[in-house]
Amino acid sequence: MAVIGSDILGLLVQKMSYLNQRQALLAENVANASTPGYKGHDLEPFTFENALKSASFTMVTTDPKDIIPAAMAAGSAKSVRDKNYETLPSGNSVDLEQEMMKVSETSVDYQAVSSIYHKIAGLFKIAIKGSST
Repeated sequence: MAVIGSDILGLLVQKMSYLNQRQALLAENVANASTPGYKGHDLEPFTFENALKSASFTMVTTDPKDIIPAAMAAGSAKSVRDKNYETLPSGNSVDLEQEMMKVSETSVDYQAVSSIYHKIAGLFKIAIKGSST
C-alpha cells in the first residue's frame, strides 16, 4: 500500500530537481552571453503529465554505491532551444534581461515548492508524534 504523502513529496522532489536543473542551464546561458554563436537553451516546462511519464518503478537501487541509469537520474528534463527574438551580429541569442527574469522566476518557484515540502514534512512529524509541541 502506497502512502499518499510520499507520492506528493516525490512529486515535489521532482519539481525541485527540475528547478535546480533549469537554474544551472540558465546560469550557463548567462555565462555564455558574450560567446559568439552561442544559442540560449531552456528546459521543457515541468508538467504533471511529464512527471507521470517519467515515473518508473522497474528498477530500484539498494545501495548508495549503485550506478544509477540515466533514465532514473534526477537531471532528465529535456533541453530545448530558447526562443529569443534578438540575435546579435556575432550569432549569440542570449538576452541577459530575459535570462535574469527566468532566473528570478525559477528561484521564487523553488522557494515556494521547498516551503510546501517542509510544511508537508512538518505535518507528517506532527502526525507521527501526536502533537505539535
